[in-house]
Amino acid sequence: MNPAATFLQQQIAYASPALLVYLAGVVLAIVFIRKYPMPAMLTLGGGLVLLITTIILTLIQYYLFRYRLENAWSAAEYSRVLSMITLAANIVRALGLSLWLAAVFVGRRQGKSA
Repeated sequence: MNPAATFLQQQIAYASPALLVYLAGVVLAIVFIRKYPMPAMLTLGGGLVLLITTIILTLIQYYLFRYRLENAWSAAEYSRVLSMITLAANIVRALGLSLWLAAVFVGRRQGKSA
């Protein structure tokens, strides 16, 4: 089997638990969008950001792995490029998680103090 194809399968398998959670968040947001519009929109936005970022990062990692094999990149070159891309993906993921965090608190009424 092609090493790059095996690498892609492994990356998808590693990401699958997170992908399932992100997909569940998107589905739940769609289900509850009429009942809780603002939290559902924030959840939907955050879930889509997280889902798409994970898929795109997996595909970029696959492409870079293939590129490294085909063009004989050194480990240092590969690591440097992958680190920059991973940093960018983590910044975008932080945005998605921020939307989910905002969804938890948006529209809450102030509770009574004890």
